[in-house]
Amino acid sequence: MSEWLISIVESIRNHTMTRENLEPSYGSVIYTELGFGTMEHSGIYMSDGEVIDLSGNGHIRRVSLKEFTGHITTFNHEIYVPCYPDWDGTISTSMAGYRASEKVGESRNYKLVMDNCHQFCAGCVTGDFENASNFLWMLKDVVQQEHGERVLWKKWDWKTKYN
Repeated sequence: MSEWLISIVESIRNHTMTRENLEPSYGSVIYTELGFGTMEHSGIYMSDGEVIDLSGNGHIRRVSLKEFTGHITTFNHEIYVPCYPDWDGTISTSMAGYRASEKVGESRNYKLVMDNCHQFCAGCVTGDFENASNFLWMLKDVVQQEHGERVLWKKWDWKTKYN
């Protein structure tokens, strides 16, 4: 089966899969859909229902899951979590969590396309905050490269625990 077909099949499977107890680990990159599914917002999961993200006004902040998914254009408040393909473990990088927490309270010159939440999260993973990963697919590539193997993005039903 060709690589692009495998990617499409995994994408469809990931969008229909819900796992109630698949909480991300400290330092996991997570995302939620915005714009009724036309865009995404990413952040770094800390623990106990808290996320560090780069807001639309350029502030790096610690927020609750409800705040993270609470954009007016968020349709279903779902969160996607990177997982290993062969078992139910979530993928995380403790350095991403550390780097994100070190940036809380700082600001960036936010631009929707050129300096956004995906670039911030990629910086948390790699340490290079001036990277070119400005789209979700690029951030997903960074996560996959960091872990050296395929990554599945699964839905996490966070509301059963934190709502």
